[in-house]
Amino acid sequence: KAYMKPKICEHLFRHFDYVEKLGKGAFGRVLKVKDKLVERYYCSVILHAFTAKALREAKALSDLDHPNIVRYFSCWMGDSGYQSDSTDNSSCTSQSSTGSPKKCLYIQMELCDTKTLLDWIEDWYTKKSNSKRREESLNIAQQMVSGIKYIHSKKLIHRDLKPANILFGQDAKVKIGDFGLVTAENDDDDKSPMKRTESIGTKSYMAPEQVRTNYGRKVDIFALGLIYFELLWKFSTRYEKYKVGC
Repeated sequence: KAYMKPKICEHLFRHFDYVEKLGKGAFGRVLKVKDKLVERYYCSVILHAFTAKALREAKALSDLDHPNIVRYFSCWMGDSGYQSDSTDNSSCTSQSSTGSPKKCLYIQMELCDTKTLLDWIEDWYTKKSNSKRREESLNIAQQMVSGIKYIHSKKLIHRDLKPANILFGQDAKVKIGDFGLVTAENDDDDKSPMKRTESIGTKSYMAPEQVRTNYGRKVDIFALGLIYFELLWKFSTRYEKYKVGC
C-alpha cells in the first residue's frame, strides 16, 4: 500500500493528518483525513484541476443541508497536495506549460462508508435469501426520495443517480453523492445538458427524454425507479442485470 506524503499543499496537511486513500480516478483522488484539532475524520476530495464540473459540484454541495445528502464542509484551491512512494509517482497535478504547478480543488466532505449501494445490491447476488430485504429496500428508497425531494426543492436536478453514487454515512443513513452533473432546473445558460450527461453520466439510468436538451426533474425520478427495481429484484449475476437493461 502506497504511503501518501505532503508535497506542496501545506493547508491540507497543516490541519489534517492523512489516514488512508479511499479511491482514485481520472479526475482526482479521495482521502480519509483526521482533523488535528478536533480529532474528527473527514473525506477530502482532491480534484486534479479547477474545472467547471468541479466548481459545479462544490457550489451545489455548499447550498445543500439534508440528512440524506453527503454533507459539505469547505473547499479551497491549492497546489499539488501529495505524491506516492509507490510506482505510481504521479502527484495531484503536473506542472503547467509555464513551469508552475497547476491548481487543485480540495473539497472537505462528510466521511461515508466505502461500501456503496451498488455493493449492497451486488452482495445480494451471493446470498440465497434475506427475509428483511424488502423492508430494508423500502427504507433505503424512502431516504433516497427524501434527499431527491430536497434537491428538487432547491430547483436543482442531480442527473446522475445510480447505485454507485448512493453512499452510506457513519450513522448508516443513505447519502446521495456525486454532484458533478447537477444543474439548475431552469438554467438558461445551460445550453447542452444532454451532451454532458451522455458523455459523463450513466446511460443505463438516463430517462428517454434526455436525448433532448429540454427536460426537468422527472429524469431523477426515472432513475430512482430503476434503482428501486434493482433493490427489489434479485439478479443472479451482473451480466443478467445489464442484459435486462438496468
